[in-house]
Amino acid sequence: MQDASGPASHPDGISDIIAEFSEVFAFARTRWARYAEEVDPELKGVGIMVLQLILRKGPITATGISQLLDMDKAMVSRQITKLKELELIETQPSREDRRVVLLTPSPKAEDLLGAIRQKWAHAYHERFVDWSSDELEHLRAALHRFNASAEGLRGETQAAADPEPAAVDTDLVAAEPELEPELEPEPDPDQAPATR
Repeated sequence: MQDASGPASHPDGISDIIAEFSEVFAFARTRWARYAEEVDPELKGVGIMVLQLILRKGPITATGISQLLDMDKAMVSRQITKLKELELIETQPSREDRRVVLLTPSPKAEDLLGAIRQKWAHAYHERFVDWSSDELEHLRAALHRFNASAEGLRGETQAAADPEPAAVDTDLVAAEPELEPELEPEPDPDQAPATR
């Protein structure tokens, strides 16, 4: 049984806000799925989300993607494999620690996402056609504040994900035969991680 003082009965309408976000997410998911199919019928909407994150945050590790999207590492690895097959991302070992795999968008991906962004912007322009500049700025500021409030939480999880590169992306190496995983040193679970 839910506590009467919980979010569902809170007078500030948190449950209504959650419902509105659900509709926004459904709209976004549908669009991403359609755009992904235009790229390749086997590419899922989540693949485009991963690609967009790589474009915005790259170079980035698979673990970093998993943390930022709150997504299972196996799912991230599958999407990365597909994006590599489509020549949309490039991988390289980190200069600091060659066991860490860094992901960056390919020039092909940058062109592709530019075209998708134009379609995406057009879809939003249609929805905002009756909004004033002040209303748009108020929405932008509110969403920025909302997203910024999550940065502290993301920072904590990112710090937990990336403190020791040896533990970061050895799971991805198996999906990337060109990195010759048998030559990669495996972290010793009995050895304390090196401090930087």
